[in-house]
Amino acid sequence: MIEIKLSKIPRWDEVNEIVKLRQKDLVLLKLPKSVFNHPKMKYKLEYLKRKGIFIEVENAKRGRKRRVDDETLKKIHELIIEGYSVREIGNILGIGKSTVWDYAKDCIKELKIERFKKLVWEYKEYLINKGKYSPTLQVLFAELEATVDYDLERAKKILEEIIS
Repeated sequence: MIEIKLSKIPRWDEVNEIVKLRQKDLVLLKLPKSVFNHPKMKYKLEYLKRKGIFIEVENAKRGRKRRVDDETLKKIHELIIEGYSVREIGNILGIGKSTVWDYAKDCIKELKIERFKKLVWEYKEYLINKGKYSPTLQVLFAELEATVDYDLERAKKILEEIIS
């Protein structure tokens, strides 16, 4: 069996070359979904099927490859949690701010919640070190930790109560 992968719409002469290959052996033509669904491919696909060509649609991702590796992505997330801006992160890592934004936009809310939790934890440590941590504050901090993931407005009110 001959496998042929196409990433663009073939010309008619290329289609005829595929048909010639079919005379020698079975042919499996693999196409991305975008090429398969293109209006210009309708007649070419019908022609290929009549000639005995098997057609398979691939769900492979197309477009540019990732511009940053997993380690850099992790560093972007860490810097957001630490409170750096997108522009500052781009300058630190030596990549464009739009690249930083592309990789941070989907999880920015979760990262901000992580940053908030980190600040709350640091404030709690500060109160403990200063000897101002009481059982009442312990209950408020427990309530704050329970609500921060799903109700930020409630968490803000609890934090204001802790501060006062």
